[in-house]
Amino acid sequence: MANPQNLLPEKVLIVEDEFMLAVMLQDILETLGVRQVSHAATLADALDLVAREPFDFAFLDINLGKENSIPVARALADRDIRFVFASGYDAKFVAEGISAPLLRKPLGLDEIRTVLTASDFDTQSGRISRIG
Repeated sequence: MANPQNLLPEKVLIVEDEFMLAVMLQDILETLGVRQVSHAATLADALDLVAREPFDFAFLDINLGKENSIPVARALADRDIRFVFASGYDAKFVAEGISAPLLRKPLGLDEIRTVLTASDFDTQSGRISRIG
């Protein structure tokens, strides 16, 4: 459940196969006041966490080595959990029927704060676009 004091989600999932990027994003999230951050580096681990944990929000890297995070996006959408793709890909990436915001890497503090707190994303900012 979101923290009413600052409108930030309390439990955030990071699906990222690059450890240093995941750690940097976790540091930013914790600095902003997110209380619990979980990390998955593989599709299997991410799906397991989504099935077991009641996340409020998720950041999904599109490319997870030889896999992609589309099944995770579907699982999150089925549970009405807000998420964004965080990737080096541009908005031309076809997300197999998923419509979601895309936050371009490298991730910045302002964009992260915006996607965490906005009820609707401003996709005209240049750094945040939409897939699907």
